[in-house]
Amino acid sequence: MQQLKTAAAIFCTACICAELVGQLLGDVRGRQCIKAAAGLYILVTLFHALPGIRDGAAGLALPVVEAEQFGTAESAILRQAERDLAETLEEQIELAAGLAAKLTVTLAESDEGVYAARVEIRLPAGAGPAQRTAAEQLLCEALGAGPEAIVWTEEEGG
Repeated sequence: MQQLKTAAAIFCTACICAELVGQLLGDVRGRQCIKAAAGLYILVTLFHALPGIRDGAAGLALPVVEAEQFGTAESAILRQAERDLAETLEEQIELAAGLAAKLTVTLAESDEGVYAARVEIRLPAGAGPAQRTAAEQLLCEALGAGPEAIVWTEEEGG
């Protein structure tokens, strides 16, 4: 750690000297050379101070990830849209019906565009029929889908 502190102090001193040389002589090249030399000194000091750097990448095992695991950009955008839509609808249901429901929206792509294929809604235990109806109406209006697209589940307990 002491080596890193020393290296930082030397780098700062070199930068100050480079700035003074530049101001006094108006020499831009001299300033750049001094800063470059100080930067190289810092790199050499770090190389010697940190043993992990000296070993190189031999001790570092990078994960191997296939491109197929990431999916396409379209699928990533679709998954993000599902999460955003679910959050927005949860907030609207809480405001309109007073329910702290949890939603899972599944979007699918059709020839005409993207549509809500299915909405799973988890209601808190003890949700009344009026609240359920209000939530259903809100979902049907917001998604432009019928009640058949909604799957209801109720949390256990109270």
